Amino acid sequence: MFLFSDKKRVLATVSLAFLITAVAHAQKRRLTEAQAIRFAEQFIAQNGYTDLPPDKTKLTYETIEWESNIRETLKYRHDTLERKAYGVVRGRKAGSAGWTVVFRFKHPADLEERSLGRAVTMNLDGRDARVEHVDFILRYARRRL
Repeated sequence: MFLFSDKKRVLATVSLAFLITAVAHAQKRRLTEAQAIRFAEQFIAQNGYTDLPPDKTKLTYETIEWESNIRETLKYRHDTLERKAYGVVRGRKAGSAGWTVVFRFKHPADLEERSLGRAVTMNLDGRDARVEHVDFILRYARRRL
């Protein structure tokens, strides 16, 4: 009986080692630039910034928005950004690691607004994605071709 419990202990230890390795590998997953861009393009569409219908089950709010008035929020966002990313910057605000994917305004009101856009920022693995409330100066992004 003693040998049987040793086998169980070894099996449990090996299983635990595999689990720890899998979790560590998943935490190190980083998006490539192309993956970050595709993710951001999907993110702005599902959050109602393009001409496509939003996915109300996956809405992410900007820091100045409140959850209480979803209809008004989506009305304000609708069709304000182009579907395709304009450019990308490696990193987030304040020099932290991540991605910043920039989108042009779809209907710029004036010459100044043509030089501005909005940015989706995220961690290197795509977590904590958000549309930054402050406009982004387009010339600071590396333009996609």
